[in-house]
Amino acid sequence: MPNLSFLKNIVFILLCSSLFSCQNISNSSQFSPLDSLSILIKNDPASIDFLKQRASLYLKNNNLELAKNDIDHAYQIFKNDPELLLLRGESYFLLNETRISKDSWQRCLEIDANNIDCRKKLTELFCLVKDPQCNAMIDTLALLNNNFISLDLIIFLKEIKSYSRAVFFLNNLISRSSDDREALSLLAIIHSDTSSFNNQFNVELADQYFSKLIRLYPETKISYYNFGKYKQDIFKYNEALKLYSRYLELDKSNKYVYYNMGFCFLQLEDYNQSIEYFTEAINLDNAFLLAYHARAYLYELHDLPEKARTDWKNCLMLNPSYIPALQGLNK
Repeated sequence: MPNLSFLKNIVFILLCSSLFSCQNISNSSQFSPLDSLSILIKNDPASIDFLKQRASLYLKNNNLELAKNDIDHAYQIFKNDPELLLLRGESYFLLNETRISKDSWQRCLEIDANNIDCRKKLTELFCLVKDPQCNAMIDTLALLNNNFISLDLIIFLKEIKSYSRAVFFLNNLISRSSDDREALSLLAIIHSDTSSFNNQFNVELADQYFSKLIRLYPETKISYYNFGKYKQDIFKYNEALKLYSRYLELDKSNKYVYYNMGFCFLQLEDYNQSIEYFTEAINLDNAFLLAYHARAYLYELHDLPEKARTDWKNCLMLNPSYIPALQGLNK
């Protein structure tokens, strides 16, 4: 038969707990996750799980030193936890101590060679510092991750002019998320790059991806700029001007948009409009040497030698050895 005294004690404890909980509900709601973890760590200072959780919150709040303290404490307790090693690498990377980051992520992979997060971080670090192992590590990461790599690594491939590989991985990202703005933007930029060494230049695909970007994200001004610059590069100046104008509807503070519009009007031989846009660029930045140069050239075409000389002198004030200005003043 159950011990009645024992049962009464249990009921009493439950009732007290319930009353205490009700009376203190407003106080308990004031405890933050950090407060709760701090209490848990105080009661169990050797728990690496609690230390990892608190360190993650500190990192999220940009409290780097506090995060480092918890990570170092946990690392002293146990050095072979992959999650802790990942966190340790991230923390020290933010503190610009990349050697410790490298050691942490390498140790993580020694424990678990298939740890995607540690391999991704280590690969990104190697690519960031231009380590020769970077390319091979990208291939290994892709192999382990179903041919998916991060956008940062794809950007690295673009920067080293490995355009075919960049497009391959971008298409994989698009297959998973067809409206991914960053992936679409990078595809548009690669396919619109007119450099002679770009084997992925494709007029139709460039138009397709830029148009999709603008349709999906009409407030993203950089798409209008990049699309306009591409049209300018392939000599479609009127189309470029329309795109630059749409950019200016969103932002009138970019001197390069005005400069590029001035260049397009110059190519279309609308010299008055060209002067106006170069002037707008100079109004935004009175140290814009190329805009002074372009306007000086146009003033010469308009047979306005004094205005041209003034702009050539402005060029020399910015760069005393600027040869076009020296030549312009010696005419």
